Amino acid sequence: MIIRQAAERVVLVRPGPGLLHAAAVAGLEVWVVSDRAAPPPDTLHSSGLAPQRILPADFDDAAALGDLLADTVLRHGIGHVLYLASDLVQGLGSAAAAAAEDVLRDLAGQRPRPAGGLPDAVAVRRVLNQSRTSAVRAEEAGTVAEARALAEDFPLPVVIKSADASGCWRTVPVHDRHGLDRWAEQARAARHSAPYLVEELLTGAKFRVETLSVDGMHLVAGITPEGSAPPLPEAERAGIRATVRALLDLVGYEYGTTRTDVLVGARGTRIAAAVEPGRERPRERPSRAAAATGSERGTDR
Repeated sequence: MIIRQAAERVVLVRPGPGLLHAAAVAGLEVWVVSDRAAPPPDTLHSSGLAPQRILPADFDDAAALGDLLADTVLRHGIGHVLYLASDLVQGLGSAAAAAAEDVLRDLAGQRPRPAGGLPDAVAVRRVLNQSRTSAVRAEEAGTVAEARALAEDFPLPVVIKSADASGCWRTVPVHDRHGLDRWAEQARAARHSAPYLVEELLTGAKFRVETLSVDGMHLVAGITPEGSAPPLPEAERAGIRATVRALLDLVGYEYGTTRTDVLVGARGTRIAAAVEPGRERPRERPSRAAAATGSERGTDR
């Protein structure tokens, strides 16, 4: 018997309240895999899910978790299995979270997915500026020397984005000429490759936005203030959601997890960076290069 897999049916794996709420608001048919070792969160009790759609699992047994997910997908014609790495880590040890993520990636790898991903930092900024969505001053350069010259024409501080030898994009804040000299030296030593992107350093309250996309429908699962950023009223949170969804629509993003850094200030809501954290496992600690230079993959701060 062939069961048609319905895109509107999803399994959420150990979801936090943000993802659970976003899926409900979107009108998706939801099944939840919860952690048998932990009491169900209040949001799960109040979600209105039928008890048979709440599936307890032992997250210390990766094989059993994989079997449960595969059986649920087949039995109910599930279209997508969704999770956020940040939700897995909360309450699970790092080893259990990593093992669960391996199971989920293996399951995803067995099924066809759209080929398109999030473009690189240069393409993202180009799209945002051309559409006048979250536009900022930005210039592209083909060499380290050209990037340095462009940065000198900006009022410092700036940020400079470039890809290292492994293809990972790095963002370095440059506050003065000494910092610019240091960036140029390190970019050459690390063999960073063109293009380089020089941008104004955005200011304002910073928020990290986690989003899951399913067939081009973007579920905003969380808007988390960072540093000293204050809680936002709903009108401004709605503005953040609209800006992030606009970016994902503009680049034609169909499926996957994104993390977007957004700053809210006097000039409104602006996107500093957007990445797909699901493409590689998060590191437990910054790399030596990041610790030495103050740079961080995918973020402007």
